[in-house]
Amino acid sequence: MELNRFNGLNNVADPMRGTGTGTKEAQTWQWQQVADNVDGTDAHGLVRREGYTPFLSAAISGAYSTIDFSRLYIVAGGELMRVNADGSVRVLATGLSGTAYWAEINDVVYLSCGETKLQIRLDSSVTPWGVPVPATPNAMATTGYLFSGLVQICLTYTDSTGLEGGASPAVEVVIGENGGVTVTNIPQITGYTAQLYATEPDGTAFYHAASLITQTAYTLNSLPQGSELTTQFLDAPPNGQHIAFLGANAYLADYNPALDQTVIWFSQAQGYHLFNLNTDYFVVPGEVTQLHGSGNGLVIATQTRIYLYNDDQLLQLAEYGAVPGQHADLGRDGKTYFWTKRGLCRVTPFENLTESVVSVAPGVQAGGGVINTDGYSKYVAVIHSGGDAFNARSIT
Repeated sequence: MELNRFNGLNNVADPMRGTGTGTKEAQTWQWQQVADNVDGTDAHGLVRREGYTPFLSAAISGAYSTIDFSRLYIVAGGELMRVNADGSVRVLATGLSGTAYWAEINDVVYLSCGETKLQIRLDSSVTPWGVPVPATPNAMATTGYLFSGLVQICLTYTDSTGLEGGASPAVEVVIGENGGVTVTNIPQITGYTAQLYATEPDGTAFYHAASLITQTAYTLNSLPQGSELTTQFLDAPPNGQHIAFLGANAYLADYNPALDQTVIWFSQAQGYHLFNLNTDYFVVPGEVTQLHGSGNGLVIATQTRIYLYNDDQLLQLAEYGAVPGQHADLGRDGKTYFWTKRGLCRVTPFENLTESVVSVAPGVQAGGGVINTDGYSKYVAVIHSGGDAFNARSIT
């Protein structure tokens, strides 16, 4: 029997039929049923897979390489670290817990890890993803130079980069002729600057009145002269695990076990730190286990279904789902590849690339991505063992 050609794995076809050509005495076998620690080549050969060298003693619970492969970040032992080319690490943030999920846009990496939401900039500086909404201050009428009427007051915060968050609920004060407003109990948070906004008497539009770095009280006795408030009724990023970007919006998936459904929130256009929790969301049944955005649309995988969301339309692609983890990645062909409960799939169009030839247990959690090395482009899935292989043939 001659063995000179390997087309890859096939544990679906009958190994005694249709796997070879030629006479019974000199048969050429084309498929492997098992392939441990080897890579198949485009010349139908086999080479030993590359090994690895540990560089950190702590267990790594999350890892992300930037799109241009210039930066590698990991989460280990509750610490966010940058990995240098020589394997050394630099701690960027501490106190993290929970599963790490990552996404990237405009050279900024966004990290969702439990209740912690961070953004990592090109120089590896780390800031919170989102700006908190202030509590409502107190206000009372006083003397000043305003006309009589109803004045409304609210607050926002700006962070160290100048991003402004949503506004507090407004407080109303009725003032008399030659009146003013004294605002007290202005909540101050380290690292943020409180911004005071007010309406004209009996007005509806809020205008900037003052920037307050440390003050907890302020008296407004003349008309506000600054820019108009644009973040009213908006919030910081909500709870959620999986994150993705599509077009000009950020997306966050928040699973509700009691209802067995996932709310997918989306941000303001180009305002990735601002969400309208009253209107800007849609719901998918089941628990979202994978979320990834690209020019193809937003790939949404649950435990039992796969969807594609684009242009406000949710299209079901498959009646099977994906295991939890972060395993979707963009290939060199511009298509999104991801690991499912029935093997490797890609969009668009939706294709299952492995179901016809190989069936493996999908694992109970997975990580994966497209790797370009030695002239090859390949998808690598790393899985925690478990789950049931779909339609696999028994090997005896």
